[in-house]
Amino acid sequence: MANLSGADIRSLARMLADAFTADEIASLVYESTGDRLYDEFVPDNLPLRPMLEKLLDALQKKGVLRLFLAAAHRDTEKNRPDVATEIVRVCPEAAGETAKSDAAIEVQEAGKTQVDGPARAAAPGFERNVRPNLPQLDVHVWLSRLEIIERQVCRVEISGNAAGTGFLVGPDVVLTNWHVVEAAKNAGRMGDVICRFDYLKLVNGTRQPGIAVALAQEGCVSYRTYSAAEKTKTPDVPEPSSNELDYALLRLERAVGSGDNVGPRGWIKLPVAEMPMKKGDPLIIVQHPDGAPMKLALDTEAIIAVNESRTRVRYATNTEAGSSGSPCFTLDWELIALHHFGDPTWVQPLYNQGVPAQLVRMKIVEDGLAALIGE
Repeated sequence: MANLSGADIRSLARMLADAFTADEIASLVYESTGDRLYDEFVPDNLPLRPMLEKLLDALQKKGVLRLFLAAAHRDTEKNRPDVATEIVRVCPEAAGETAKSDAAIEVQEAGKTQVDGPARAAAPGFERNVRPNLPQLDVHVWLSRLEIIERQVCRVEISGNAAGTGFLVGPDVVLTNWHVVEAAKNAGRMGDVICRFDYLKLVNGTRQPGIAVALAQEGCVSYRTYSAAEKTKTPDVPEPSSNELDYALLRLERAVGSGDNVGPRGWIKLPVAEMPMKKGDPLIIVQHPDGAPMKLALDTEAIIAVNESRTRVRYATNTEAGSSGSPCFTLDWELIALHHFGDPTWVQPLYNQGVPAQLVRMKIVEDGLAALIGE
């Protein structure tokens, strides 16, 4: 292929930044070239678009830009035809490029083929990125983010009994499921609801009781119900509408997100747009399963599917009763969904299910409460 001009690189970087996250771009580089050029050439401290410009320039200098663009074209051909068209415009060869295959190597000893040798291998080098959708993580950065989230997730209790999980999405508001507080709300008993932060099991085996925070007088300030089908054995017939999101936004009596006796906690930002959710992507849930001290469940091949109306996402990450209302994250701690439901099949359940987080944000904003979530 001919070298791309600076204008082409800038145009392409802009469209790729709109279609992919940084992790997805890194995975595409691994998938298409087998090398870690993303980590080698892209600095950590730049926004995504200038990072992509540098990456495209580096791949071009290495002579592997065509392979990368072919992989990006395959990923965008169905869901982002505008991006796929731009790729073909700057690199027509990308449309016909097949997936990169490993080099075939015949293992011999003294000139004789070894029958038990590997049929295929990649050379040179001893390492390969076997699962491109699993990026390597910066340990300190990842753990630091977990420590922050640990202080933002809470156990929701009603009359002293564990009822579900919730998490701060603003200085004084907690998001959980509507079905967690439905009975209390309908009975006029929201005063019996508290959010308990920092309920943890410590390394010495004891339990830290945490801090109980009551609700403000208004209690539940925004909610949407679940679908009627989700109380049956066929929860997706019909599929939930964009207004059936099973969420409740609870107002706390004080702004613990901005600070309390243990310092500011901050809050988890609700995404404006739908986060990428590809089949087989990992998913993390921070939760209080069965009312237990906070736990983390991680599945590295979790995402099963998003429904046709894009109002639910299913995944394999484990939960239990009491996990309702938990935040679901990407491997890089980006909020994807509000967990709310499990496969109603008692024997060999196949999935758990969440509500895409950007839909919840949309309804909170529609209710005139954008200021509560830091907008």
